Amino acid sequence: MTVSSLHPRAASASPGAASPAAASPGAEAAGGSGRAHGAESVTARAYGKINLHLGVGDPGTDGYHPLVSVFAALGCAETVTLALAAEDSVTVGGRYAEAGVPTNRTNLALAAVRAFRERTGWDARVSIHIDKQVPVAGGMGGGSADAAAALRAAAALAGFEDATVLREIAATLGADVPFALRGGVALGRGRGDELTPVLAKGTQHWVLATSTGSLSTPVVYRRLDELRAEAASTAQGAAEAAEVLSGTAQLRLAEPTAVLAALASGSTELLAAAVHNDMTPAAVDLLPDVAHVMDQGRRAGALAVLLSGSGPTVGFLAQNPTHSLELAVLLEASRGVRRVARTTGPARGAHLVE
Repeated sequence: MTVSSLHPRAASASPGAASPAAASPGAEAAGGSGRAHGAESVTARAYGKINLHLGVGDPGTDGYHPLVSVFAALGCAETVTLALAAEDSVTVGGRYAEAGVPTNRTNLALAAVRAFRERTGWDARVSIHIDKQVPVAGGMGGGSADAAAALRAAAALAGFEDATVLREIAATLGADVPFALRGGVALGRGRGDELTPVLAKGTQHWVLATSTGSLSTPVVYRRLDELRAEAASTAQGAAEAAEVLSGTAQLRLAEPTAVLAALASGSTELLAAAVHNDMTPAAVDLLPDVAHVMDQGRRAGALAVLLSGSGPTVGFLAQNPTHSLELAVLLEASRGVRRVARTTGPARGAHLVE
């Protein structure tokens, strides 16, 4: 197993300031998207994410769980190239190309191009190549990053520059796509697509450990609901059970005040003490090796151990680059770990690559 280092090549030039994408809600979708109009091919890049806070409410009548999340883009890049072609096609390369990424109509990059065509009337067909560097089905939003990068590239090919429309299209493609388009750090509500930029000082150093197992996001949500129902059933009587469910639901969707304060201060120690993910018990119940990997990271001296989204990728917060290297070396031989990567954040939103 090799330890790789992943860094956002186009991250903010000033680590001590909020990322440009987070500081300016409209900037990420303008992005010079018209620069490539008339070109035969365009390449765009977007990044995976980690949820520094993930509060999950009980499902509504539509089956969706309301969320309160603090997203942070990390330097794990998805690079998507669109080239004009006679018909649509998708190919996949890169570190995680072997992980079963679909190349048919269910591919999220292709879905993004189709949604762009439907909304704007652009009628070109494209070949899509994805250089996949974000773990697949790991809770890091790699597919969403593909969609965001494909949207940015399609807009560039078409000479389309309406940032608001791109954000609206992104919201139809999945809860994480609007954030992948924006990047930086943001507070998400609703299904995670109602975004507010967050001030984040400094650079965060992370070690990511991908699991030898896999988890399905819908299955993790379902197991979370089951675990909560089981916990509520231990209450004495229906009135007490209702009170327990109501109280915990409010707590789950509370504002992540401590995380936001830590980000604004730039303190790694405060951030380490504040990160949280409601999905952790369900992911660990479904894939016990996740708990083993998390324990190994704690023993290795990680400041914080955090499940990414619905898992099973686990993020380990380090003090500095040297500490992150030490953590990576200690984690690479751990049972249940497939790959280890070092990265930093926050990274910027989807953008064109020259």
